Amino acid sequence: MTVTVIALLSINEDEPAALGEYLRITGPLLDRAGARILKRFALSEIVVGSRPAQTAVIVEYPDRAAVDMVFKSGEYQRAIPARDRAFSRYNITIGVGDDVPVSVAEQIG
Repeated sequence: MTVTVIALLSINEDEPAALGEYLRITGPLLDRAGARILKRFALSEIVVGSRPAQTAVIVEYPDRAAVDMVFKSGEYQRAIPARDRAFSRYNITIGVGDDVPVSVAEQIG
């Protein structure tokens, strides 16, 4: 069963080298895991509340083991110092749900 991961990110514009290092490490990891980036969104207009990050990225993994393979790997662990410099906000969560459209009333209640 596929797993959807939602990343809420804000890039630290003062650390482009760290971002490059992080992407050089994580790109091949995602490829080996069979993950694919489905969408990227700039979070530009806040309707209610505060902006959680600059960008949301939706990534699909083939299964939960693939998610763990990436985030628990030694390669990823070595990328954490670069990640921490590259992003001022970095939150990863697993989304649970199905692909069936849901009305607003069903979403709220």
